[in-house]
Amino acid sequence: MFWQANKSSIMVLLLGVVAAFTAYFIIGSGKNGNIELAKQVLATSLCVVLFAAALLSFILAKKSPTLRIADELTEQHFEQMAALEAQYYGEDNITPPAEAYRWYQRYPATTIAAVMGEQIVAFVNLFPVKADIYEALRNGSFNDHTLTLDGLVDPQAAPEEPLHMFLCCVLTEPAYRGLGLTRHLLSLAIEHYEPVQHRCQRIITDNVTPEGAEFSRRYGFEQVQTSSHDSLIFEQDYASFVSHVHGARQMEVDS
Repeated sequence: MFWQANKSSIMVLLLGVVAAFTAYFIIGSGKNGNIELAKQVLATSLCVVLFAAALLSFILAKKSPTLRIADELTEQHFEQMAALEAQYYGEDNITPPAEAYRWYQRYPATTIAAVMGEQIVAFVNLFPVKADIYEALRNGSFNDHTLTLDGLVDPQAAPEEPLHMFLCCVLTEPAYRGLGLTRHLLSLAIEHYEPVQHRCQRIITDNVTPEGAEFSRRYGFEQVQTSSHDSLIFEQDYASFVSHVHGARQMEVDS
């Protein structure tokens, strides 16, 4: 990532340094070489090169899109998320973007996403679902492709009722993996539920790829079922999941 963002500045710096030392040896070597002048030229050249590289890096940074957490998501963003998911599994395992956007409009905490410019590069879906849907997920008979807004639970309603958490999707584009971005998004997601964390009992994932299953294992989930649509169902205590997110430091592979 550093190389991609700064390669032009690094090339200018490397070429400038080579040119500066070449001038130094030409001026200072030989019978008629002037070593003092060569040192002055070298010092001046290096200062100019460093300044030019820094200026170019600043200009490019101002023009380049930046990686950030999205403040507000649009329906187009959810179409981008669906397109990212489609790179890894079929449409029958993807919630239609219009429906996922409905979730977000009613409960913004359902989706936390990172964007580069206006392009989604990573996102997390975490929210409570109704008890019967959670049980259907656990016994492998429910595909969240069919999950609608009615299946979600308002965490502020019925303050004494337990919450059944569903980590619906975790996805980071390959170019942005290894940066801790997934863990950061998960940290932001669980922050939203801190006021009701004492009500969150269990959390479940439905994994349709080997990478998804590996992610679940890394974050402390244990497999409980193979679903009717050939995915792997994982589950753990919500408090344990929160501990794994807080305790995670550097993941070599983000999912």
